[in-house]
Amino acid sequence: MTSTAPTPAPRAFLAPTLTFVLATFVASGALLLLQPVSGIDPSVLALVQLGPAVGAGVTLAVFRGRLAPLLPDAVPRRQVVAHLVLALAACLLYWGVLVAVLLVQGEPLEGVHATAGVPFVLLLLTYLVGAAGEEIGWRGMLQPLLENRFSLLAASIVTGLVWGVWHVQIFSAGPVVIVGFLLATVALSVLMGHFGRGTVRQRVALATLVHWLVNLALLVTLGDRHSTPGGTVANAIAALVSTAVFMAMFAAAQRKRGKSALVARRTQDVAV
Repeated sequence: MTSTAPTPAPRAFLAPTLTFVLATFVASGALLLLQPVSGIDPSVLALVQLGPAVGAGVTLAVFRGRLAPLLPDAVPRRQVVAHLVLALAACLLYWGVLVAVLLVQGEPLEGVHATAGVPFVLLLLTYLVGAAGEEIGWRGMLQPLLENRFSLLAASIVTGLVWGVWHVQIFSAGPVVIVGFLLATVALSVLMGHFGRGTVRQRVALATLVHWLVNLALLVTLGDRHSTPGGTVANAIAALVSTAVFMAMFAAAQRKRGKSALVARRTQDVAV
């Protein structure tokens, strides 16, 4: 007689999810206070970006083995590679739409440049650290926990909203920035949620890459103007267009797989 792993209780995800969100916001507040005394310019590396990783670590420490049934299984390497290629294509589309919108707006493009005296090559590393710090929490912990209760799309949207609200500074920048920024985080969260499947490591690796490339796009196109109304609108349009295109591709692929499965079943029935 074979045994199967017990299915997590419907509400088993709630306690670790709330713990993660609370720990992330508390840690992020502490890191914001630490930034001025750290000597690190926030335009080079915002320490607050490490807050979600701290939140994930606290959640793991508190719940330990109880998290295992709530976290996703691995997907085949072939699927990871395929999604990686698609993710890179989506980032290229995002960059293209972002540049096009900025040119239409008449916004000058910053180009590759040093920031706070730090060479661009080093910024590549610090931006990668920041993206990883966030994605360990958002796509590595929060979204997998939410998927125990919600669909992939719904979990991605909720994760995107929490991710956006976590950027509390936007709420003092006016309605255009608030709405535009939240639209961008939700759209990008849906995109990364559908590309990043499998284990926590598989998800974090791919989501970090996308997050990193998006942040670099904003750096070389807008620089410090990424939080202005014009910059936020351009970011939102690029995120929405990129997500819409690739979600349409995912939907078409699912329909194709469904038709293939239906044909296979009919063929099998005829053979029997």
